[in-house]
Amino acid sequence: MPLPRIGVALAVAATLTAPALARPAADDLRDRLGAIFDTTDVNALWAAKVVSLDTGQVIFERNPRLLVMPASTMKVVTLAVAAERLGWDARFTTRLETTGAIEDGVLRGDLIVTGDGDPTIGEREDAPRVLDAWASRLAMLGVTRIDGRLIGDDDVLPDQALGAGWAWDDLAFGFAAPVGALQFHEGSAQVVISPGPRPDTPASFRLEPASTDLVLTGEVTTTGPDTPAAVFTRRRPFSRTLEVTGNVPRGRDYVRTVSTDNPTRGLLLAFRDTLARFGIAVSGDVADIDEVGEKPAGPRRLLYLHESAPLREIGIRLMKVSQNLIAETLRARIGLTSDVPDVDPLAAASGAYERTLATWGVPIEDVILADGSGLSRYDYVTADALVTVLRHMAQDPRHAAIFQATLPILGVDGTLEHRLRGTRAEGRVHAKTGSMTNVRALAGYMTTIAGERLVFAIVANNFKVRGSAIDAVTDRALDALVAKDRGCCGSGTGSR
Repeated sequence: MPLPRIGVALAVAATLTAPALARPAADDLRDRLGAIFDTTDVNALWAAKVVSLDTGQVIFERNPRLLVMPASTMKVVTLAVAAERLGWDARFTTRLETTGAIEDGVLRGDLIVTGDGDPTIGEREDAPRVLDAWASRLAMLGVTRIDGRLIGDDDVLPDQALGAGWAWDDLAFGFAAPVGALQFHEGSAQVVISPGPRPDTPASFRLEPASTDLVLTGEVTTTGPDTPAAVFTRRRPFSRTLEVTGNVPRGRDYVRTVSTDNPTRGLLLAFRDTLARFGIAVSGDVADIDEVGEKPAGPRRLLYLHESAPLREIGIRLMKVSQNLIAETLRARIGLTSDVPDVDPLAAASGAYERTLATWGVPIEDVILADGSGLSRYDYVTADALVTVLRHMAQDPRHAAIFQATLPILGVDGTLEHRLRGTRAEGRVHAKTGSMTNVRALAGYMTTIAGERLVFAIVANNFKVRGSAIDAVTDRALDALVAKDRGCCGSGTGSR
């Protein structure tokens, strides 16, 4: 029996409107995220991927296989590979050695400091502690004078004054410190600029620690107390001369962190000053072993062995404050684990990374590695690769808790301390930031309000707006994700 005309109309209407009424929450979330990244407020190239750690389902992705510059989210890859190849208990060692004898309080020969790259000696928060322990050990051995040179043996790693793809005009800044087997104060120093007594008078400046091998030059002028500081530092590659120019307002000191030229000499100069404080004189010069014409002959005798904190602790500083020197040192240390003999460890590192990542399912074409920190503009990685690495670390019981503990926490600490504080996302995101000119990135883990664990990578390249505008877009995406209903996403991929 045919339906009445009104019944047909109602049936057709129900058929047309039912999907809209029952639209899955997954589609709403994907559309919302898509709209956030499509905002007309910024013009940027976005690569993003979000996956549920609990179900393995893809929540959202955009350009997931596109190679993009990661900036410091490259440290996610470096720390993960280091943990796998070195182990969380790995330590750096530094040895005090000599070929001479101690007679009547005199060390008759050179004191040799031999290292394998410890990046934590003289960390800014506690610079004197390690060197005091070294000097104290020599004093306990009865040494009051060293009748010889203070030599730094840094040959286990090649000197790297400027990483591949690093911008030369970054060279003067502390975040671009050179890497070596002997390092002190994170390869950096502070230029402290003290304004003059009144406007238009010259400011004075000094280096801390004073034992650095940099030579200061330039002129800084004092301005009125209400004017902003404008300080410029420049240092040419392979030069000790640091030029400081600009102006600072009257009323308080201004501090600029700069990189040193030779990390080995920086450590030796600081150690010589420490020895002097302990009443131990050094008759000879300080020298990088590469500069020594007549190298110490004969077997070396160990006077003291210093061990760094384990990688599980070093990794916290690496990730929380995004410390480039630590990342570059780990890359070199990873290179030393290469199965290829007699190869520069920095050159061997790329192969070591690739072999480890391949076992985790990261295709070789998804990562282009030029350094370990992400400071290089030759680094490229896909959002898919970052998520794969993060998923592996979260799912491996050897790594999961330790690795997550290294990451900054949104609104709480590290480089995420001031983002989304006081919002519903605060404390729910553990992630590594990435930031340099025309690059902004965030990659890590999230726990939604519903208790679902997500892993994500969001990278923006090729934009002209301020980084804060890009962060605002990413933060809106985080806010949408943290409110996600645990069951919203079915089995769809959310590809865009």
